[in-house]
Amino acid sequence: MDEKKVPVLLKTNGSSGSVYTPKAPEQTEEPEELIHLSQEIEEGNVEYKLVLDPSPERFESLVSQLKWRLSEGQGEALYELGVEDNGFLRGLSTELLEQSKETLRRMAKEVNAEASLVCERSGKDGKVAEMLVRELRDDKYIDVRLAVCGNVDCGKSTLCGVLTRGKLDNGKGIMRANIFNHKHELETGRTSSISQQILGFNTKGECVNHKYTSSLHPPSWGDIIEQSYKIISFIDLAGHEKYLKTTESGMTGHIPDYVLLLVDGNMGATRMTKEHMGLALALKIPLIIVITKIDICPEKVLKQTLNDLTRILKMKCIRKAPLVIENDDELINAIKTINNERIVPIFQVSNVTGLRLDLLIKFLNMIPQRIQWKELKDKKPEVLIDQTYFVSGVGTVVSGTVMSGSIQSDQHLLLGPDDNGQFIPLQIKSLHSKRIPVRQVVAGQTAGFALRTINRSSVRKGMVLVSPELKPKAIWTFIAEVIILFHSTTIHPNYQPVVQCLTMRQSAKIVKIFSKESLKTGDRAEVMFRFLYFPEYLKVGMRIILREGRCKGIGIITKIDCEDTSDQKQGLNSDVDTSTEPQAQPQETNQENSNFEIPPQNDQIVATAENVEASTKSEINTSLIVVRESPSVDVSVNGAGDVLIMKSDQDQSNHFDAVLENQSDSNQRKTNNS
Repeated sequence: MDEKKVPVLLKTNGSSGSVYTPKAPEQTEEPEELIHLSQEIEEGNVEYKLVLDPSPERFESLVSQLKWRLSEGQGEALYELGVEDNGFLRGLSTELLEQSKETLRRMAKEVNAEASLVCERSGKDGKVAEMLVRELRDDKYIDVRLAVCGNVDCGKSTLCGVLTRGKLDNGKGIMRANIFNHKHELETGRTSSISQQILGFNTKGECVNHKYTSSLHPPSWGDIIEQSYKIISFIDLAGHEKYLKTTESGMTGHIPDYVLLLVDGNMGATRMTKEHMGLALALKIPLIIVITKIDICPEKVLKQTLNDLTRILKMKCIRKAPLVIENDDELINAIKTINNERIVPIFQVSNVTGLRLDLLIKFLNMIPQRIQWKELKDKKPEVLIDQTYFVSGVGTVVSGTVMSGSIQSDQHLLLGPDDNGQFIPLQIKSLHSKRIPVRQVVAGQTAGFALRTINRSSVRKGMVLVSPELKPKAIWTFIAEVIILFHSTTIHPNYQPVVQCLTMRQSAKIVKIFSKESLKTGDRAEVMFRFLYFPEYLKVGMRIILREGRCKGIGIITKIDCEDTSDQKQGLNSDVDTSTEPQAQPQETNQENSNFEIPPQNDQIVATAENVEASTKSEINTSLIVVRESPSVDVSVNGAGDVLIMKSDQDQSNHFDAVLENQSDSNQRKTNNS
């Protein structure tokens, strides 16, 4: 390993380890082969400039171009100085390069922005500079959310503590103590709840949190936000299998921009690693992989872990291109292609020695915001509730993500739907965002809302706060196009999985399967669902996750507010009052505007012998396996739960065909083997 990448360590008298101080950007040596960048495109926030030495008339045109790039990047733009439009690294002399930098800084001042140097590299005739331009904002900041997940004991909470506190770990997990929420988490060392931490960067790209490393008290969130231009919100999720539903809620309800998947260098890609990876792929959230504990990982084992991850990502079902980040050139390429669904950056870090942590911090500084919240700020307000509290002296408080519009104090909204499908009018008493009181929150922000005249018992997770102008409706039944990723037998009507959709989680009954009598692993069909206990707030295009035991499925809602005229409607829920069900016409989904892609009809979910070789630690998780196969190929499951391939003309005697029948009297399910 390159010793030049080891950060500077300053010893302290405390027991919290060493203070981590990233090095300033180094000028790399001239490479043997020059890197040729991709062709410059008109869209996006990346601009190539060979040299900036304009006339006064040309200067105004360049300022207008800078405004366009900043609007494309939601306040951020990346300038490549010394690069031709075709992406060739021509390079500039020292004098011309400094002159171009100064011109860019003057351009930035014209649009109330600031330009800072990211790094320099060699070109054919001189040096090439990477410049980051950021708008100066008084009361706004860019919030990028990262869901931190991975197998248990891979260092998720420790990495969050090291990054946000600016100090290295002592090898015994001392930095994770600052992240945990509960006492039993401190005792066991395992996260069981969702914890949030923030990392701030100012306009110059400096980490705000690390300015307080010598202070006896850590900075408050208000201090960090006041000095920050960009906030990285870490959503620390649980890694143990028994807390999987908590992890699912964090990845669906908190609307992360990216998933930071941590992998233990010694353990490699375990079953839970693949489970979390499959969940991110199903939700179409870009992946960022971080391999930890490389200081105690033998080189041979680390190489094997990298090979396993590369093999999994390159499988036909996933088709991702891994990019191992080891220098600034690879870092810049990863930043430019992070929104490309095929690129997966891979970092290798150590929380104890600080090895290559500087690359990860630099990457977080420049990572763009994926979700375009700016387009949703002018719409009617809508908030997804993910947690409820009771605060003495304040009353009922709910927290959630603002999905659209803006909300102010004393604003009147609707809360619902309740158990009867009604929406209750209420008034917002006060607002808090990032632990500081605010007057207004807009789309993309997570906030706490103090509610007037509402008891906490009347509020539950999955409810929404919406504008009365939206005229929201409570939904009992809906139709979704689903794909069964894994089930040991078959699925029939009256089957009752748990449906997870954003912050909502409730059991639902399959009322009808269209075009098929039953579903098994790899099948795709439109299915009508009916909630068992109370209605929910749903919209066409929302993604759902199905789970019951080891059964996993994904889908997208295509119709809502459906009328169920079948006799099965009088089954288990015959005692439920359906008078609150709206009688509007079903809403069709717009495939052009939907960001969810259903695989082609001939796609099957299978694991072949070649796929199984992709992991030496455990079996391939079938939630990752979506490969193109002939429709004549059937899927079966052995006793260990492994997915196998069987041709349709082979003996099917080993297949289990379980029919789940609903008994309305005893509410028990019975499995009959056929």
